[in-house]
Amino acid sequence: MTRPLLRPFRLSTLALLGAVAGCGGGSSESVDMGQGRPDLPPIVIDVEGPPVRYRITELHVPTLEDVWAGVPVGHNVDRRGDACGVPDFPGGVDNALIDLSTALTSFEPPTAPVDLQAAIDTALACPPDAEPSVCTRLDLIVTVTSGVGLTVVSIEDAEGASLAAPFVGSLDGSGNLHATAMEFTLAIPYQAPDGPVTISLRVRDMRLSATITAESLTNIVLGGVIYEDDFEAMLMDVLPRLGDQPTFEDVQSLLAGLYDVEVELTCSALSVGFTGVATAVAAPATPE
Repeated sequence: MTRPLLRPFRLSTLALLGAVAGCGGGSSESVDMGQGRPDLPPIVIDVEGPPVRYRITELHVPTLEDVWAGVPVGHNVDRRGDACGVPDFPGGVDNALIDLSTALTSFEPPTAPVDLQAAIDTALACPPDAEPSVCTRLDLIVTVTSGVGLTVVSIEDAEGASLAAPFVGSLDGSGNLHATAMEFTLAIPYQAPDGPVTISLRVRDMRLSATITAESLTNIVLGGVIYEDDFEAMLMDVLPRLGDQPTFEDVQSLLAGLYDVEVELTCSALSVGFTGVATAVAAPATPE
């Protein structure tokens, strides 16, 4: 499937990130933005403090009750109104995961439901030393480094493996963070009858907003899209290992009316959104 070209604002973000990651805090040269676009001027980034690490302790798949209560449930990930015959939520918000999650918990015997929220809750609360037969811990560590007029954000697991490579965001005087990343991998441990299974969601065009303090990240809203081929390949791999859970054909019938984001003029991506809270944690000890 042909993928869309990078949008100009995303190219700018990548250029900023290149300056951060590869030039020791800035760039003394302009950045070539391609034919027909003005070069990005030199960037100087002043880091005001050390990185602050937060562990996500709550991550929620929003519900229709949240929508009715006016709670933020996602972002306008396609930057347009209704598309693909799927209406947006108020404010142009895209989050087809709400309907999908509800449908997955509605299967009746002999088909067992798939409860993503229960799996996330169990994994986030799982002790680090738990036996795999009991639970598998999910660590999502968000690191924020503040500069002048921007922040650099990354998401890693407990071992330091990158889940979302460093990306640039804005931070206002009230501590409101807004950032966009190319990709974020959310690997949800799911306790199946024969052992833990990983439900891996490859979220593209990820948008993150939150309110930052020294102690916590609150009002986290994380949204993006999952391409149809990525999602269905994951389902075909995972569902046969979940015991009495639904088959791929069961879930595929649900997905037919949920792909709500166009990729190259084809309705072939699923919008997703999560809300959450994170708590500041200490940096890992440096080996002597």
